[in-house]
Amino acid sequence: MLYGFGTAWFSVVRMSLVKQTLDFDQARLDSVLTSAEHVFLENGIVDDFVPQVAEHSDVPADTILSLYSQPLDLPVAMLNREFTRMYQGILANIERDPRGGLLSRMYTYVFTEVYERPVARTLYMIDRSALHSLMVHQHAKNYVPSGEIQVDLVQSLQEAGMVRPTVEPELVSSAITVMSGGLALTAPHENLGEIVESLMGMLGSAFDTDADDTTPGKKAFYSWATSLDTAVRAPASL
Repeated sequence: MLYGFGTAWFSVVRMSLVKQTLDFDQARLDSVLTSAEHVFLENGIVDDFVPQVAEHSDVPADTILSLYSQPLDLPVAMLNREFTRMYQGILANIERDPRGGLLSRMYTYVFTEVYERPVARTLYMIDRSALHSLMVHQHAKNYVPSGEIQVDLVQSLQEAGMVRPTVEPELVSSAITVMSGGLALTAPHENLGEIVESLMGMLGSAFDTDADDTTPGKKAFYSWATSLDTAVRAPASL
């Protein structure tokens, strides 16, 4: 696959916070993470998160705690798996779309993946302090790219000839943020695809170029997406 899309970087959930044991196989681990999704969707991040997951998964709490010893380790592992799957879908769609390197096409797939996935949608709607606690966890992915990070993507796309050179990257980032916020506040949608296509039609009319070959934009997005996994947080956030 082009540019290493798919399995190379996104094939497995980061396991560095999990102490593997001989009697705990991948199937049971997946069962625990799936149960964690269920609890998260029902109750968010609660004090008795692990006991609830244990009850739902039929895996003893002591066993789960032997794998995820800190309070937020399990929710973060669950979210990492979800966001790995989400970005797999986004990148696959961008890669097979001949116009996938244009900003409006990228965010067609970003918004559709995010707001069709209950876990991602719930994450963006939870209490901001709880979201902050998750995002500063040492093993967390960058679940909610900041405005500055979005500006970086727009600038890269301008350099690749995908975004008009005369527009301000900060304006483009702000427009994306407003659209995303509106989708979050009004989710779920029965006609999400139609809504996103309409929004991205306006975004494309304002900011896309008429590039014939969008491969440079696809490469720029892949580089940007992989950087979300390795973004360095300020020391005060650790």
